Amino acid sequence: MVSIKRVAAVAAVAMAGLTACAGTDSAGSAVPGAGASEGGGGGVLAKAPVAAAADILPGSTMEKIKQRGELVVGGSLDAPLLSQQNPATGEVEGFDADLGKALAKYIIGQPKVKIVNSASETREALLSNGTVDVVFQTYTITPERAEQVSFAGPYYSSGLSIAVKKGTTGISSPQDLNGKTVIAGANTPAIPAIKKLAPQAKIITFGGDPECVQALKQDRGVAYVQDETLLVADAKKDPELQVVTKPFTQDPYGIGLKHGDEQFKSFVNDWLKKIQANGVWQDIWKNSLGTVVQGEAPTPPEIGSVPGS
Repeated sequence: MVSIKRVAAVAAVAMAGLTACAGTDSAGSAVPGAGASEGGGGGVLAKAPVAAAADILPGSTMEKIKQRGELVVGGSLDAPLLSQQNPATGEVEGFDADLGKALAKYIIGQPKVKIVNSASETREALLSNGTVDVVFQTYTITPERAEQVSFAGPYYSSGLSIAVKKGTTGISSPQDLNGKTVIAGANTPAIPAIKKLAPQAKIITFGGDPECVQALKQDRGVAYVQDETLLVADAKKDPELQVVTKPFTQDPYGIGLKHGDEQFKSFVNDWLKKIQANGVWQDIWKNSLGTVVQGEAPTPPEIGSVPGS
């Protein structure tokens, strides 16, 4: 889990140049070529493994992806440190983005990725109808979601925190949200968490992180509940925002796959184990989240360790 205290110790220069380039398109528009080369992830992907030919089973999802020559990823273009399009190069960079490239290299032999810009309320549909092969998008594993999609992982653990406009007082815990209007992303774990911890709060939802931040700045709610990873990045980029709590939940991120594709799930989990063992996972973390969080890379969560994985 990312620590706010650790983030605060790092100079804001770590976020320089990270400017949002695109809003979340709930229609799921594709970004041709985004991530099609190693680009910003080239260095960290140099030792990323490639699957043995025997692991690409005939008729499998892996074989279809390899024959296509491109991994189609449901993800973001505007999430700093996680998956954000670089305005200068067009490359999509960050922790989730580079993991997607590493998976593409494992299947295809090259980190060729096409990003389909998705939103929290469209991910399940994009997987079920075959628009995307995988989702890398701070996708928290829950038993309810696991009824609609399969999850490889978890590959990272974060937790919900609360952000407010700088200068807002009276909010230092989830219980302080009672009686207030609170912003959350649609179809995110923030919604049940708010209902449980602040049952008198009024919740309003928006499709993606940029819309939620904008709503907060427009005073449409007094607080925004989201994964700490995203909030810390938002606050580093925008001085109007302030993260006011430590994480109060444990949110394991999973790689979204089409429901019932156990063969592909096993393949992706094997890949995760390999990149964790050879240090590629750690290098990708250091090149992204690790640029604003001091210290060594965290220990990845145990694969299959949470309900729904």
